[in-house]
Amino acid sequence: MSTFAPLPWPYPVKYGEQSNYDVDVLVLGGGIAGAWAAIAAARRGAKVAIMEKGNTRRSGAGGTGCDHWQWAADNPGSGVRPEELANALVANHGGWRNGMSTYIQCASGYETLLELEKMGAKVRDVDDEFVGAPFRDERTKLLYAYDYDNRFVIRVWGANFKPLLRMECLKRGVQIIDRTNATALLTEHGRHGARIAGATGVNTRTGEFVVVRAKAVVLATNRPQRVFTFSSEHRGITAFRGASNVGNGHAMAWR
Repeated sequence: MSTFAPLPWPYPVKYGEQSNYDVDVLVLGGGIAGAWAAIAAARRGAKVAIMEKGNTRRSGAGGTGCDHWQWAADNPGSGVRPEELANALVANHGGWRNGMSTYIQCASGYETLLELEKMGAKVRDVDDEFVGAPFRDERTKLLYAYDYDNRFVIRVWGANFKPLLRMECLKRGVQIIDRTNATALLTEHGRHGARIAGATGVNTRTGEFVVVRAKAVVLATNRPQRVFTFSSEHRGITAFRGASNVGNGHAMAWR
């Protein structure tokens, strides 16, 4: 009878050790939203850090790539105004949706797509692969998805969106703390309900404890959606977001 020894842990074990950071703005979550938040803050001259439980280069809902860009009602071909689309989306959720963030997405989705294009992303049919298709705008070469009349969802070649956003973060001097799962928000003097003053986390490979003190914290973790939703068997119905949407960010804020 043969026996097998477990493989050695490939990373250094740092239980009991602690790393400390001091920044102006800490972004929790390094997905598309978190990367954009970090870029925006860095552009204003802030010292910024991202804490991400995976690898920012490929983490989050957009990590495997994006084939469409939702709710871009500010694009030149849109048949609805951002206000109209935002109101319709909020109503579709029975009012249980953040109207402010929804409107921001509807009013600036195309604007951010143009910025990605400047970073090197392909967002339109520049090679004329789909000339004459009903979802193509011949003037702008934009391709649309789902609703060909109102045209507020844009088809894109988004395989490299996350690597491009990470590269832009690094160019802007953003400090990326990867493989570190945020565990709690820090408050001033440890008082419940006091001003948020940073966050703690644990490195998922080494076990090292991480403390980040910040003047502002942006919560950009994914929404708790599609995990055990409407399922009496509790088996979960997650489609593509994987473990990213467990709701730990919301739980930290609630606590």
